[in-house]
Amino acid sequence: MQLPSTYRQACAGHASIGCLNPPPGPIPAALNRPLHFPVLGPGQRCPASPGRPVTIGDDTGTEQGNGPVRMLTGASRHGVAGLLAHTSSPPWLGLKTTWFSVPAYQGPFVVRAKRLGHPGPVSQGGIPPVIAPLVVPPGPTISTVPRSNGRPGYREVITVLWVRSPGCYAWQVDGLRFSEIIVLRAVLR
Repeated sequence: MQLPSTYRQACAGHASIGCLNPPPGPIPAALNRPLHFPVLGPGQRCPASPGRPVTIGDDTGTEQGNGPVRMLTGASRHGVAGLLAHTSSPPWLGLKTTWFSVPAYQGPFVVRAKRLGHPGPVSQGGIPPVIAPLVVPPGPTISTVPRSNGRPGYREVITVLWVRSPGCYAWQVDGLRFSEIIVLRAVLR
C-alpha cells in the first residue's frame, strides 16, 4: 500500500479524516515502514488482540492496542467485532472504528489494514472503495476531544473498515517512533 507523497494529498483522498490545516511538505519517511502483518496459515485461529473497556469523550467501547494511537470499536474484550451487514454500500460489510491518539502524542500516524489468512479487499474511509492507507497529519483533528476524564487533547478519527466477508483482519499503526499491529476477528451481527 503506497503512501501519498504529502499530507495534502492524504487529506484529499480521505475526507473523513477531518484535516484542519494539513502541513505543507512530504509525509515523513518514518511513517512508511514495511508491513509486518502476521501470517495466518490454513486452520490457524485468528490471533485477536485483547481489548479493554474505555470511555473517551462521549464514546464508550473497547480499546484495542497499547501504543500512542489506539482503536476504539464495539468489539468484545476477546477481540471479536460485529460487522454491519446492511450498509449503504452493498456488497461491502462495515465495522465502525475510531482511531485516537493519547494526549501525549500529537504527531502524525498511518493506519493500513489487511485480511489475514484469505485474500479479500479491505477499504478504510467513509465510502468504499478507498483502497489507501489512512494518513493523519500532526496536530488537531476536527474530532479532537477537548477534555476526557479530566485530561485534554485526545485526537479522534472516525472511519469504517469495509470488507466483503467475515474473517480475521489486522491493522498496522505507524507513528514517528512506533509501529503496532492490532488484530480482530470480524463476524456478522
